[in-house]
Formats: sequence, structure tokens, C-alpha cells
Amino acid sequence: MSQSKTLPIGIKVIIAFFVLSALLWTVGQGGAVIAYDTVAGWGLQDLRDAIDPAIVEVNRGIGLADIIVQMPLFLIAILGLWKLKYFGLVASWLALGTTLYWPIVFLSSQYFYKQAGIKYQPTPPSVYLILGCIVLFALWAAWYLFKVRRLFDR
Repeated sequence: MSQSKTLPIGIKVIIAFFVLSALLWTVGQGGAVIAYDTVAGWGLQDLRDAIDPAIVEVNRGIGLADIIVQMPLFLIAILGLWKLKYFGLVASWLALGTTLYWPIVFLSSQYFYKQAGIKYQPTPPSVYLILGCIVLFALWAAWYLFKVRRLFDR
């Protein structure tokens, strides 16, 4: 029986989430570092003329940090989950922790930009819905992986 047939559907769903996240983060966050205006034109970053110029540079810095930290976590988690290795479980929890963290950072920054009178792009309601779904998924995935943790080889 092949490895892919022995993986529970929940783990496959989590792997798919990590693959999709890795692709979107590479384009959105990595792209912000090298071609901010192009990526902003695609809707993956705030448009330069809609925000304070300092926010563009903050977004680029966050993008670089995300690529340096988040991408290896996604890749290690994907490989480890696929092979049912304990390091994949740990990397997954780390990746899911940052997945829970970044919406809070985003929403907190929006709040403080507004309080300080800094020009920023207000968050449309649809983004709150998307962020809520991502947070709920990450919470479910962390719980699910804890529940099936005995499947993983140390």
C-alpha cells in the first residue's frame, strides 16, 4: 500500500492547506520584497497610493521575514506530514502557530494605524471572513494533529 493511501484525509487536507499557503506566501510576501507594486496590483498587498509610504517598507520587511521563517516551516511540515514523521508534526504546529499569529498582527496594525492617524487601507468585511476561516482552520488543524499524534514516527 502506498504512503498516500495510508494518510488520513485530515492530514491530506492540512498538507493541501500548507501547499496553498506556501504558494500564496511566496507570491504575496516574497513578491512584495522584489516587486511590491506588481503584487499590490494583484491585490496581494495594499496599493502604494492608498497607504503611508512607511507601511510599504514595513510590508516588505514582513514579507522578507515571512519567507525566511514561514517557508521552511511549510516545507518541513509538508514533507514530515507526508512521511508521518514527528518533525512534520512539530513543524506543523509551528506553522499553524504563526498562521494564528499573523491575522492578529495584521488586525492590530490596522487598529494602531487608525489610532495614530496614519494613512492605511481599511479592511473590507470579506477579509475579516477570510481571516476568521483561516484562524478556525488553524485551530482545528492543531487540535486534529494532536488527536492523531500517535501516527507519527519519532
